[in-house]
Amino acid sequence: MPFEELTILYFQIAAGVMMGWDYFTPKSWREHMNGVLSEYFSGVQGRVDEDLSGALVFLKVSLPKIIASFIAFGLAYFVLRFGSSINGEWRAEAILVTGLVYLMLVAGGLITLMNIVFPLLVPLGLGGVFRGITMVLTSTEKGPLAGLGFLSLLVTFVMRYMNYTAV
Repeated sequence: MPFEELTILYFQIAAGVMMGWDYFTPKSWREHMNGVLSEYFSGVQGRVDEDLSGALVFLKVSLPKIIASFIAFGLAYFVLRFGSSINGEWRAEAILVTGLVYLMLVAGGLITLMNIVFPLLVPLGLGGVFRGITMVLTSTEKGPLAGLGFLSLLVTFVMRYMNYTAV
């Protein structure tokens, strides 16, 4: 998915303006803009932190279910081993019964794990990314606007790399 050169140029211009803000504006303007942006990004960071802490609480509450799922996987393994070790006249029936028990144990454990993991994907996946970005933006020495410009410049590097490696 190559990007157009004009799109990359727009991002570079925006990055230059945001990073140049620190050098070409009066100190009072910079302080005002950095204060507004710091307040905004701190609010975003607070909301992301709430989502992350809620996800960690959900994970702690779900810990017994996770352990039960892994126990079910272990039991399924031993049931399958037991069924395959039976020889003699009842071998076909034993394989059928142990195979069904194996499928139920694996399906139950897998469905339980999926019900735990899927609600955590967005808060932990995207939340972690947003937490990292807002932490960088609120802790840069030049202020959040220059930090946002730097991130825009990094995005242009990624876009250009994708253009070079596109098939």
